Amino acid sequence: MKICWFKDSKIGHEKQVQAILDNLALTQDLIIEEINVSNPVWLELFLYLLKIKPKQDLVPDIIIGAGSATTIPMLRYKTGNKTKVISVMKPQFFESKFDLIVAPRHDYKVVPDNVFTYIGSIAKVNINLDLENIGLIIVGGVNKHFNFDDDYLISQIDFIVSLFPDTNWAVFNSRRTPKTFNERIKRNTAIGKFIDVHKNFEPLDDYLSKAKLKFVTPDSVNMVFESLSSSGETYLFDMYSSKENKITRLIDEVKSNKYAGFLEEKYLENSEIKTISLNKPNPLHETFREVEKVAYEIEKRFKK
Repeated sequence: MKICWFKDSKIGHEKQVQAILDNLALTQDLIIEEINVSNPVWLELFLYLLKIKPKQDLVPDIIIGAGSATTIPMLRYKTGNKTKVISVMKPQFFESKFDLIVAPRHDYKVVPDNVFTYIGSIAKVNINLDLENIGLIIVGGVNKHFNFDDDYLISQIDFIVSLFPDTNWAVFNSRRTPKTFNERIKRNTAIGKFIDVHKNFEPLDDYLSKAKLKFVTPDSVNMVFESLSSSGETYLFDMYSSKENKITRLIDEVKSNKYAGFLEEKYLENSEIKTISLNKPNPLHETFREVEKVAYEIEKRFKK
């Protein structure tokens, strides 16, 4: 199977496509050509409307990509009915032109025939029966869905560290994490390792695959579902949402179905004193395998 993969240099997008291709490679012989998108969207649209096709080295069976920057370049690259174009994530333009769109379920109220939906985001499946005594803390930062409160988040971290004092704790931040938080977490002697994305980068996958406990801020949706797609228990930090939207509803669904455990602030009974409690995930819930469902759907529709 010949695959043309359009890439937009965004790690979150490329990891989702990579996970799909890795699963397809388990049952298919793949020849993959990677194309990095460089033109601005307006130029790609102009060329598309003029029906100007790019030069091709091969006619692929499948064209695939994720992110708005890849939408029109993928459609421009298609030369005939033999080639199927797949958008990973809901495209901003020309939805009906795609042979298949694989997108989060919360993006569609009514699902068209050329759309296949999954829960959350696509992530590599990591099954490990020999987990280590590692606790991961994965922190996002300033965002439009949840209020990032340094004081409240630090208090929650202090709480979970006190609950599991013998666990080896490692904190991963992101490019959105405020400097004030970074400075405070560096001074926390209970944290064994702080992996600062700006200074001492280490692959998060190496930790996700072996950590017994994982605590994630809910603004980091991709990280939430990468964690849920790995062995071990996933928990969500408590963050106040400024308004209801599809992301906050998705996180509420994860919590209500107990896919993940979560921290929660409550008043003590008959008191005005607030305390933090830990709600456990459903122990019978299986590791998420949404990427396997997506790969199977692609095979079912387009297998030669």
